[in-house]
Amino acid sequence: MRANRTRRHGAGTLERSAMRVLFTIFPASAHLYPAIPLAWALQSAGHEVVVASPEGVVDQKVIENITSAGLTAVSLGGKEELTASLAPLIAGAGPNRPTLALDPEDPDAWRTARAVLGGMLNAYYPPPAVEGGRRPVLDALVEFAKDWRPDLVLWDPLAPTGAVAARACGAAHARLLFGNDNIGIVRARTREELAEPSSGLTEDPWMPWLRPVLERYGLDFTEETLTGQWTLDLTQPRMRTPVDLTYVPVRRVPYNGAATLPGWLHARPERPRAVLTLGVSRRLLAGRHSGFPLREFFESVSGLDLELVATLNSEQLEAAGTLPDNVRALAYVPLNQVLPTSSAIIHHGGGGTFAAAVAFKVPQLIVPMPMWDEMVTGRYVARRGAGLVADPAAIDVDSLHKDLLRLIEEPSFQLGARALYEDMLAAPAPKDVVPILERLTAEHRG
Repeated sequence: MRANRTRRHGAGTLERSAMRVLFTIFPASAHLYPAIPLAWALQSAGHEVVVASPEGVVDQKVIENITSAGLTAVSLGGKEELTASLAPLIAGAGPNRPTLALDPEDPDAWRTARAVLGGMLNAYYPPPAVEGGRRPVLDALVEFAKDWRPDLVLWDPLAPTGAVAARACGAAHARLLFGNDNIGIVRARTREELAEPSSGLTEDPWMPWLRPVLERYGLDFTEETLTGQWTLDLTQPRMRTPVDLTYVPVRRVPYNGAATLPGWLHARPERPRAVLTLGVSRRLLAGRHSGFPLREFFESVSGLDLELVATLNSEQLEAAGTLPDNVRALAYVPLNQVLPTSSAIIHHGGGGTFAAAVAFKVPQLIVPMPMWDEMVTGRYVARRGAGLVADPAAIDVDSLHKDLLRLIEEPSFQLGARALYEDMLAAPAPKDVVPILERLTAEHRG
């Protein structure tokens, strides 16, 4: 067992020092932002916090966004080394590509997600070019962990190398979910398949990638390598798919980055305001191929007595054409700045956007763009009466127009949005989870 770091306090009394907590993040700001409120809570409680991520791989600003949130960043490099391995994934991005999305109405979606995940992990953590050579991102993380010696590693489900680094340095470790536990679901079903001789599955599909990673550091495989010693769950309780794992619920406090507040957002608008956002990750991976009929939708709302604030980058603006007078386009605005004065939001079903809408009690029109749990989120919002969900395979502009008006005009959606807000408040705030993490770290640290 590793000895606790201690300090002497007062007249010879020994007191345990602050924990060191290492967050390992998949290199996208959409994965970083859910972790920031918990990182702040740990830091405010006196613990040392660092956030590690590859740099410049998909999201060019991920390291910058860590430091702009007041946190210490550790760059794991990777831009040069990963460019070649990631090229096929990025080239294949588009509305019809296979995704990691799970849909309860599609019984085989989890097998597709399992195959996509295997390819993604191979691309982000590729083997060395020569036998015994360096695996830059992986080795950088393990070397940092051995040098810094964290007590606890909190890792993104798409960055399971966090578990490897934790085991290599003797730290406790847990997953920090950014959405529905797709990997926990896929893993549970894979284990069921492996245990059933008639399934025909004789080898664990993830072992060809994971076994060499573990052997590199003298480790054997345990299920905790893929699902953590426990899991911090930011999803609303009624959205969760039951999986036989240890979950610690945490309230998802929305964080969308920092920006200067535009002057026109200081006061409530003179007419109803709606927001349209298709998500940062969707921009990065799909560009103009968002699957959303921007030009046609803007034309359909041009005659309505409302203001539509749309977050669009240059590619999306080009696809949208000339904007009507009642559409205000911005490259980016943090949702916590614009939602307090908004009556509705149209979005792609991403977890961060959903959480922000819930926090400000805004009815939602969701056009799911499946990447992870967007279909689950859309159906959940509709089922709870907090909004409406469109069929992404048959987007109808006239229906979107009518649905938007319903959200603004019908009071029932406000009641449903308030119910989601109350569900959010029922989960422990990040600061209330810190003592739980301290206890679990003491129990699991090696």
